[in-house]
Amino acid sequence: MTAIELTNAVKTYPEFTLGPINMSVEQGEFFGIFGPPSTGKTSILKLILGLLQPDEGQVVLSGRDGAGMDVSERGISMVFQNLALFPHMTGRENIIFPLRERGASEREIAERLDFVSEVLHVSHILHKNPAQMSGGERQRIALGRAFAADSRAMLLDEPIAALDARLREEMRVELKRLQRENNQTFVYVSHDEEEVMAISDRVAVVIDGKIAQIGTPDEVYGRPGSIAVAKVIGSPPMNLFQGYFDEHGAHFIADILPESVAISGSPPKGREGTLGVRPEDIWLGESDGNPSFEVTVSSVEPLGSYTIINAMLGEQILKIRTPGQVILREGSAQRVSLDSRHLHLFDEAGQRI
Repeated sequence: MTAIELTNAVKTYPEFTLGPINMSVEQGEFFGIFGPPSTGKTSILKLILGLLQPDEGQVVLSGRDGAGMDVSERGISMVFQNLALFPHMTGRENIIFPLRERGASEREIAERLDFVSEVLHVSHILHKNPAQMSGGERQRIALGRAFAADSRAMLLDEPIAALDARLREEMRVELKRLQRENNQTFVYVSHDEEEVMAISDRVAVVIDGKIAQIGTPDEVYGRPGSIAVAKVIGSPPMNLFQGYFDEHGAHFIADILPESVAISGSPPKGREGTLGVRPEDIWLGESDGNPSFEVTVSSVEPLGSYTIINAMLGEQILKIRTPGQVILREGSAQRVSLDSRHLHLFDEAGQRI
């Protein structure tokens, strides 16, 4: 069952237009929205919640048109980036606030509070005010308030961005657990690619106010639909080579590459295009059956379980990601190979071939 659907939704601002947005979120799905800052991600959540009304298009919630529906009628909770806790209230009072507002009985309030306290492990901090809590504790209380409302869906706007790296890792695992155990529908916004890709069932990539691609994390990473998506998905991002397809459509030729690259599929013969290679699909040394060439090592970034090598190929920087620790001298020449099984081809317009 579709829980949330946006059809040709457009919101126009003085210097920015969001949309048209077309996306659907299924009941019980963990749906991620990823994109660079200031691309319209939060505005999409506000359209769903009803804080904004689309200038064009439609927002449908569980089969019901959202036009004219008040925020309180939508049955949707939102966790804001700044958490928006009431500083004068205890954790308990913050959690049960939405229940009090809708006139829930004392019995229902007690049952929901017990449920939330158990799943979020917050019983020991319910007596504290937000100022007495750590960042992770405030995060749990904010989630508890959203869970207490027993909403049909939860919208999360970069809810763990303010936490340190280790706590963010712990909280994203916890969020996934909570979502699965309670069969909740989550729509999760973040500009942190790793965060969204790690926990989402599907991801919408938003670029310049438009959805560039929707798919599973594997699909978005493994088959980016455009150069724009290839540039924002992946760390380091994909290496891109400008060139053209030969008249037979069997090879890609780029001035910067010392040899042509054999390709498959149906590229536009004799037309310009772009060849993309992920950093992990470039290997050190020669490899039989794969194109190879020489680069100059400019710097090495040892990052524990993997190493990033920055190398120069002519005037272009090449990013190479290798497992483990690799020691290379800066300025040294190094032979590298492209994994011909994982090449990405884009046409003149930047769309995947």
